[in-house]
Amino acid sequence: MYRTSKETQERKDAKRQLILDTAAKVFAERGYHHTSVKDIAGEAGISVGSFYFYFKGKEELFVELYDSIVLAFQQTTDMVLDIHNFSLPKNMTRVITANLWMYQNRRDIARVMLIEAVGLNPAFEKKRAESIQDSCRSMEEWFKRFKINNPVRIPNERVAALAFESTFHYLVVDWLQSDEERKLTDSAYALSIYNLQALGIQFQEHEIQRYVEETLSMLEEQK
Repeated sequence: MYRTSKETQERKDAKRQLILDTAAKVFAERGYHHTSVKDIAGEAGISVGSFYFYFKGKEELFVELYDSIVLAFQQTTDMVLDIHNFSLPKNMTRVITANLWMYQNRRDIARVMLIEAVGLNPAFEKKRAESIQDSCRSMEEWFKRFKINNPVRIPNERVAALAFESTFHYLVVDWLQSDEERKLTDSAYALSIYNLQALGIQFQEHEIQRYVEETLSMLEEQK
């Protein structure tokens, strides 16, 4: 049986990643609907036939690109989250700040993903819905674990998780649709305070500001 050599597979993986990286750049510059396979292939320096060797079309590529971005967000969240050693106020502030920072540094492609591509096709909508559900489930489990040893007002963890996701999502969309030159991370403090107050969690405001600043400093250093 023919087996692909390690070197050949590495070249294929590198070419696939090149196409994904190029597509993200072109989508951000031209928008999803104004980008063609030919545009992506030309920018990547490959033939259209080579593109179709790796992807069935623009739609399939877009779904995989979305997966890669969701993974990048999850990895950043995992990097700043420490449920065993940090308090809920600190963890929540760090997660909010990190995710706002990620969107801020990927504004163009975020606009394509969250606004332009809504309702794009059934496959993408299914993927997007699954991503939101996974995020809500993770937040729900986080709230459940924290309630065990902490006096917080969270009567329904799922509702709390959904409310958290909603406040975050609409803040980001509002920022993406705005023409104002402002940093999304400037809202990290206010969004953290709002969610902590909604959950009845005790905190010190000066500590929340410090958590925001520490998280941003760490992320910029590792950029």
